[in-house]
Amino acid sequence: MAVSPNRSSVLVSGIDQGTSGTKFCVFDSVTGETVASHGTETKRIEPKEGWTEMDPLYIMDTVWKSIDATVQQLKDKNIDVQQIKCLGITNQMLTLIPWSSKTGKPFYNAIEWCDIRTHDDNEKELDKVPERNTDHFRKTTGLPLSSLFCYTKVPWILKNVPGVMEAIKDGTCMLGTVNTWILWNLTGGVDGGLYVTDVTNGQITGLFNLETCTWDPEICRYFGIPHDVFAEVRSTSEIYGYIKSGPLAGIPISGMLGDQMAGTVGQLCFTAGQSKCTYGTAGCLNINTGTKAVYSTCGMMTSPLFQLGKSAPIMYNLWGAVEGCGQLMRWLRDNLQIVKSVEEIETLAASVDSSHDCFFVPAFGGLLSPYWEDDARGTIVGMTGYTRREHICRAALESACFMVKGLLDGVEKDTGYPISELRVDGGMTVDSLMMQIQANFVNETVVRPSVIESTSFGAALMAGAADGINVFPVSPDKLKLNVSFPLRETIFKPAMDAHERERLFKRWEKAIEKARHWASD
Repeated sequence: MAVSPNRSSVLVSGIDQGTSGTKFCVFDSVTGETVASHGTETKRIEPKEGWTEMDPLYIMDTVWKSIDATVQQLKDKNIDVQQIKCLGITNQMLTLIPWSSKTGKPFYNAIEWCDIRTHDDNEKELDKVPERNTDHFRKTTGLPLSSLFCYTKVPWILKNVPGVMEAIKDGTCMLGTVNTWILWNLTGGVDGGLYVTDVTNGQITGLFNLETCTWDPEICRYFGIPHDVFAEVRSTSEIYGYIKSGPLAGIPISGMLGDQMAGTVGQLCFTAGQSKCTYGTAGCLNINTGTKAVYSTCGMMTSPLFQLGKSAPIMYNLWGAVEGCGQLMRWLRDNLQIVKSVEEIETLAASVDSSHDCFFVPAFGGLLSPYWEDDARGTIVGMTGYTRREHICRAALESACFMVKGLLDGVEKDTGYPISELRVDGGMTVDSLMMQIQANFVNETVVRPSVIESTSFGAALMAGAADGINVFPVSPDKLKLNVSFPLRETIFKPAMDAHERERLFKRWEKAIEKARHWASD
């Protein structure tokens, strides 16, 4: 709930552009509470099965609409917009946009992170590496070889999108993730817009050297990609430039990082071993590993978490992602049409005491961590004549909780850090039933903060910590922010018999096996 700050309070702000929508939030820098916010739902384009796109111009439209509506809320509360000292950007990672620096227009729609059009291309690349080892490039990139990343998506754009190769030759092609597109437009677009990305968004493409934190020319050459087409790489916390027009004109943009890293920062996970789980369009578990990059043996990903300035050390995290969550809820509403609203799902799920051994594996575009299998498909198993939509809704909620449990086991094994509590954020965490199910499944305490918009808050924290902004104090070693906020928390304690938990997980593993390699001959 939005609160009114002291009239003299310094405010910080963050744009969160995600798969489901765009949200702009303004926060009180002292209390951490949301002062004003507005979200705009985004529209997905699906021209073919497995292809998921967005209109980049529409993405910017949602950004401007969210800013305008939030600014109007501030005016209605008699709050001066000039109290906003900075803006941070966070975004759905891996979604690619090719556009012209000359015209400002996209050459093609944004290809979303969950798009699997290059599945066959990825299979051909796997055929080239010894034993089809998905970890072949992991020591360089920190990531597996999967069509989720940009190894094969960028070559697809170069080969199939008219005008891109010609623009590369004359130096007018820009090819970046959503954060870069937003920053370029906010800072002027064709009139001097900045072509910049940050270490988190750069690395997660898979075309980045994790050790040097720069675009890797050898990886790019291997996949036939001109590495000089990409944006300049900067830290996650520095003044990149200033908003050129609109109601926030003149305000510095000084924070930028991928959504999962922003959520981790927003949960104040600044110390090695601290972790959070986001329940958004997908589910993601992140654990801070300090200044050490931990390479996974359990199918997790290794990435920068944040960097507090140009010369600051990079903090790393180990993380895993699973499909389902918000994406599955919208599928129940829009595709299967068994509910009229996402909120109705919790009501139906709570009306039954269990799923009665109905299991839902939401592998619509394959399985992510720890399997990395593009050929898995969504599966509902265990249905009987008694199964009703209430049981399917409950199985859908449980599916995310089962998969997060798998991520938890993986990061604990890789890092050696025992996770004694699970901090959560994201739109789905308003579902208290789901949070209780999660506590039962992981057999640990689940902590939900009052600020569940941790992603935009994390972007705002990075912006406020930047040199020259100095709203939030940074430790002398530049490894963390010295901040705390008096935020309320809701605690969910595990309340499930150990034998029942073990039985359910054995059934879940059987369901996963049914989904794996379904699309393969």
